[in-house]
Amino acid sequence: MDSDGDGLLCLEDFVKIVEGAGEEEKQSDLKAAFELYAPEGSACITPKSLKKMLTRLGQRRTVGDCKSMIARFDLNGDGVLNFDEFKIMMSC
Repeated sequence: MDSDGDGLLCLEDFVKIVEGAGEEEKQSDLKAAFELYAPEGSACITPKSLKKMLTRLGQRRTVGDCKSMIARFDLNGDGVLNFDEFKIMMSC
């Protein structure tokens, strides 16, 4: 499933997995992906945690860039993404 063999799933790999799965499996896969981006023990993705994961994926972004990315899907305006907001983002 890791198309470039780097040991990480890029967004395109993840989308392929989710699109081919049943609804229960999709929820499980989304939760696993969410947990990769959320700091350990946290229930949300912060700009800092998003930056950290994007850096691991080889994409250099500033915390400001990550704040902007999150703001697009931050429905309650708290500056972070909860799981429900993450699911909406992934469906776009």
